[in-house]
Amino acid sequence: MDIRISFSSPESGFHWSDLLPYTPHLLWALFFAFIFFIVGPRTIRTAFSRATKLGFAGVELELSGEIQEVAEARNITLPAGLQDQLVRRMKTIGPLLRSSRILWIDDNPTNNIPEIGVLRKLGVLIDLAKSDEEARRQMAGAVYDIVISDMGRVNDGEAGTKLLPEILSSISNPFVIFYVGAQRDTPRGAFGLTTRPDELFNLILDATERRRG
Repeated sequence: MDIRISFSSPESGFHWSDLLPYTPHLLWALFFAFIFFIVGPRTIRTAFSRATKLGFAGVELELSGEIQEVAEARNITLPAGLQDQLVRRMKTIGPLLRSSRILWIDDNPTNNIPEIGVLRKLGVLIDLAKSDEEARRQMAGAVYDIVISDMGRVNDGEAGTKLLPEILSSISNPFVIFYVGAQRDTPRGAFGLTTRPDELFNLILDATERRRG
């Protein structure tokens, strides 16, 4: 006896076999619905708000989250609008930063670890100098696009200003940005001065545009 089982509905003529090509899509939809239910919408929104570039391998660089962490390390509240604007600039100008070289002069470089981390993830090459003597040796052996400096160093609150003419007269003629603890006038010849990490990043982007543009 030949027994055949039919998955069709005699009233509608519907065949379950018609759904077979769509099975993978249905399974994926069920999977994401399950993840959404387990993780929760708030967590998912937070993750995607921090990620500025998503790829098949996952988040490549969470610029928003990185910038927020830098601001928090400096005890600064960064408005969402300024943060979003900076992220957009980094995504647009960021490719120009790759292989740029920065000399960062600070007798306590650990203060700048969060900022340095963001720049290195963007492809910037950063050399550190803890003293004027070390900075001179670095500038004699390498070409820098930008020099970032603090103002005061051991026993000299104006060390940065005093070194500025030497930096500007170096062979690479780099842009000089002062990253300081208290607001003050920008020294003559410097590209800028700031106490805020978001302003520092914007100054670096401005300098990069001028140098590479």
